Amino acid sequence: MPDASGTDGTSLRRCVLAVSVLDDIDLHPGDDGVRIPDHEGVHVTWPMIGQVVGDLPPESPVARHRVATLLRLHRMVGELGSEARPAFREALRLVALPPGHIDHLGPDWVIQTLPGGALELGYGVYGLLDEPDRCVPLAPSLAARVGIGGRDSWAALREYTERMGALAAARLERDGRQGVIRPVGGCDVLALLTSRTLRRHLAEGDGVGMRAVASPTRQRAWYDLRNLDPSFVQAAWLLTDEADRGLEIPLLVTPDEVAVPRQPRRGRHASL
Repeated sequence: MPDASGTDGTSLRRCVLAVSVLDDIDLHPGDDGVRIPDHEGVHVTWPMIGQVVGDLPPESPVARHRVATLLRLHRMVGELGSEARPAFREALRLVALPPGHIDHLGPDWVIQTLPGGALELGYGVYGLLDEPDRCVPLAPSLAARVGIGGRDSWAALREYTERMGALAAARLERDGRQGVIRPVGGCDVLALLTSRTLRRHLAEGDGVGMRAVASPTRQRAWYDLRNLDPSFVQAAWLLTDEADRGLEIPLLVTPDEVAVPRQPRRGRHASL
């Protein structure tokens, strides 16, 4: 992991300073990491910052977004003091993201990959930052700081998400064929797709064991695609803020997995 010296360390410093200016976060970078004034004990080391940046250019917009989220959550730990652990545990949610998503914090964040490979799962927290309806990933270093981790914590989180998926399925059954999945219990629609109950409800709805589900935003998904303009999905994805985006193309959902359909090859050999 980078420290405060060398080219990587210089780039990380510039990234942190850009976050301070653009996201209005008061902080003091030093050789051993970043400290946040007025919050004694809030110390974010350079390896912690390097972990969420990963292989990205440290001065890229995606890296700045991830570092800003990390520092804001650390600042919240300082603000909450002794109440930080219970607050973070109450806000804990499962986050499901496609690889390469702006909020995806890299391989160290991933706890599980959902069968099918479209979504990778990790810890997140709901409603703790400025946008009360958003769930943001929890970096491994910060999860350890607030006492979150281990097999039991993850099993409990999966069980909670499964129950929320069952509620979503019941809502779809009750509301008839509106064709829209919405968040339930602080779980966005990508997280809800990790629920086998919801996947089974969707996949078996047409009697074929598979359903195409469009989720261009993490806040809505559509599964009655016969009545949806194909250009709508891509347009909705493009018009959604990056952090709130889902996937640009529809997913294939079965009771057992969520997959990105294989795209047809282009060019003169495409039909071979």
